[in-house]
Amino acid sequence: MSDTVTIGSYQGPIVDGDVAANLSVILHQLEKPEHSGLDFFCFPETYLTGYSPKAITECAVSRSSALIQKLVVATKKHKTVLLVGFAEKTEQGIYNSQIVIHRGEILGIAHKTMLTPSYDDRYFITDLSLPLFTAHGIKFGVAICHTTSFVEPALYLRWRGARLLFTPHFNNIGPCTEAEDGGRLTFWAHRQMVLNNQSALATLLKMVVVRSNVIVVRPDALGAGDSNIWGMDGELVAAGEPFTEQVVTATFDKKIFTEEHWIDRREVPPQLLHMIAEAAQNYGQ
Repeated sequence: MSDTVTIGSYQGPIVDGDVAANLSVILHQLEKPEHSGLDFFCFPETYLTGYSPKAITECAVSRSSALIQKLVVATKKHKTVLLVGFAEKTEQGIYNSQIVIHRGEILGIAHKTMLTPSYDDRYFITDLSLPLFTAHGIKFGVAICHTTSFVEPALYLRWRGARLLFTPHFNNIGPCTEAEDGGRLTFWAHRQMVLNNQSALATLLKMVVVRSNVIVVRPDALGAGDSNIWGMDGELVAAGEPFTEQVVTATFDKKIFTEEHWIDRREVPPQLLHMIAEAAQNYGQ
């Protein structure tokens, strides 16, 4: 067994609503010889199906669909853990999901916990499942896009033992849009805030954070990619070139995922956790 772990994160364009085209990109990237050494390979939020209202409602697929099975079959001959975002059709409704596949087996599906107000909540349903996965001897979790605007979901996964966090995004906004408080929100300011969120989670929770994001260039929307990877001290280990299709990779000593950081979470008094829970219940009252 290797003493290192190599992680890859894709950034690139998406053909909204063209599931066959997006599936072809995923399979092509997986089969590239230079990616054969990847232990983990993450693709952006809803990358398989798309993120427009039409793509969500018309292109959502179930986990048992033929398209998902093609992904499952493709992983059989690889050691790579594949994470792919898609709009997941279920009997309950449509989830914003990230499927996790390893050697021809679906390890599970993570749902977007925190739905973006006035968009996600129009089309998706959600839950608080927050599954913990294990592969290559490493415990890891998934926090999709807006979920990383809050520390609590990632913190929950960290308390359960996750030391690796994948944060797939479909992060594209207008060059300048109106914020909820009536102010103006530029693409560049929003982009920097999102990147800061990833670094903060890595630093405070002592996790490696792996972001994957789409590239979008339209007059009304921009997505830079920025499929970056942060180390456990919040340092930027690997960064994608903005607006450039590529796979960003980083290699880590496996021990950092299996040994507790010297800033040990067990130092936190249990009573403080009870105090936080009580304060949270009373917040805003």
